[in-house]
Amino acid sequence: MPTPDLNDRSLVRIVPRKLRDSLAERGLRSTIRRLWRAASSALRERRLGIRTSGSITASELEFDAASFGYQPVPYASFDAAMRHVSIRPDEDVFIDYGCGMGRAVCLAATYPFRRVIGVERSDSLSQIARDNIRRASSKLRCDDVTIATEDARKYEVPTDATHIFLFNPFDEPVLMTVLARIRDSLHASPRKLSIIYALPKCRRDPLVDVPWLTLQHKLETIDSDWQRLAVYESP
Repeated sequence: MPTPDLNDRSLVRIVPRKLRDSLAERGLRSTIRRLWRAASSALRERRLGIRTSGSITASELEFDAASFGYQPVPYASFDAAMRHVSIRPDEDVFIDYGCGMGRAVCLAATYPFRRVIGVERSDSLSQIARDNIRRASSKLRCDDVTIATEDARKYEVPTDATHIFLFNPFDEPVLMTVLARIRDSLHASPRKLSIIYALPKCRRDPLVDVPWLTLQHKLETIDSDWQRLAVYESP
């Protein structure tokens, strides 16, 4: 698909500057994908009655270097992942590490999980997540939705947790500590467990080296130009 001539003065008059910059930097196809993603996201936010868009840097949140800033999971990515996991109604438990403003928590609670938990170390983001859960309550199928304001490295993994969601929440050393706690939980209460993991393509996927996890699905979404998304399972 050809890129418009951005030197055309008639185009300069009618196209906003941010859009012109995106066309120049990314080309028409990528710009259309970004616009579609933004419009779809705004519609989903409105339908759920939540506010989770935007991004916040780790320094603004006063996080250490091992934790990343806030960026919500794209709706298309979450939808794709949930199509590749099985849910036993009123039995399975979903945990989102680094839940931020609670987008994935609210989305998970639209499925028939018995319990949905968000783990977030920021007090301010935790409160926003609770507010979003309250606003979305009439749209949710799960009645037990909570936010634990706690460092993921210290969070005690419930022995009934069956689905773990990780949208690039922290660096590899923290991830390994969290995985060790999850593994301890599986030793205490053996069960099948799924991990949905997303991270930028520029970073290595450390889960491929975890011996007790098996890669089940690599997923393609509208965000696959920058993001890798996979579903792992324990035996």
